[in-house]
Amino acid sequence: MKITNKHNVPETLVALATRDYYSKGKVDYSVTELISPPRVQRLRKKHVEEMEQDVSDMLWQLLGSALHVVAERGQAEGHVTEERLFTEINGVSLSGAIDIQRETPDGLVLADYKFTSAWAVRQEKPEWEQQLNMYAWLVRRVKGKPVAGLQIVALIRDWNRREALAKPDYPQSPVHMVNLPVWDQDKAEQFILDRIGHHDDGKVAIDMDDELPRCTDEDRWIRSTTYAVKKEGRKTAIKVFDNEADALARAETEKGFVETRKGEAIRCSGNYCGVNQWCSQWKAENDGL
Repeated sequence: MKITNKHNVPETLVALATRDYYSKGKVDYSVTELISPPRVQRLRKKHVEEMEQDVSDMLWQLLGSALHVVAERGQAEGHVTEERLFTEINGVSLSGAIDIQRETPDGLVLADYKFTSAWAVRQEKPEWEQQLNMYAWLVRRVKGKPVAGLQIVALIRDWNRREALAKPDYPQSPVHMVNLPVWDQDKAEQFILDRIGHHDDGKVAIDMDDELPRCTDEDRWIRSTTYAVKKEGRKTAIKVFDNEADALARAETEKGFVETRKGEAIRCSGNYCGVNQWCSQWKAENDGL
């Protein structure tokens, strides 16, 4: 991948951005790879020499790398930080790096740092649940220890104190703890096997130049179309509906109008995958096919 510097940031940041701090070890897959859509992984591998990213768009990625370096130094009693575990399942090698493992009387509590937005922590994030439960599976399998809890340590980059005071459902601190459901070992193992199967299918497709597995709505971070009931002279919506008929009925009562907020595939439209220009699924939808 080519790293550009369109905004003339200091060369020291460019040097940091060009270093590869990540290593999954000599394994077939890492946990983070398995969570990522097979289509995205295969397109990235195929077009890595053509991809480019500006260093100014890598701020949070760089801070994330820095956080892991600092976290390794932040030792506390009963905590294991930044440990990568390795195992095999059905002949496939797998690794996962766990940010924090905290000892409790009931077992280990696993935690993962995420730089994220205030909006994100108020949404369902299935990939967080999947990632942490794969770590839990690794811990039980490799270390033979029970897992008592799973947490995301959300570091909220756009946290606003006024919003926190005004809205009870808004994160009340820029460091927000998100508790996740803990799966049993059988459910986690089946999920891992399913993901390995999807990724293996993707490898075959790209090698044979066939159609890659399509990304699901979940993979693409689909935001559904909504219908906002509004009135002239008022900036905010009276209410936002998922159903157009309900919105039209409320608009008639309020003597207002309905504003359609069209849904979109956020990951695709924002090119958060980095490969939408080579994606036939995205191109077909964009061309109205």
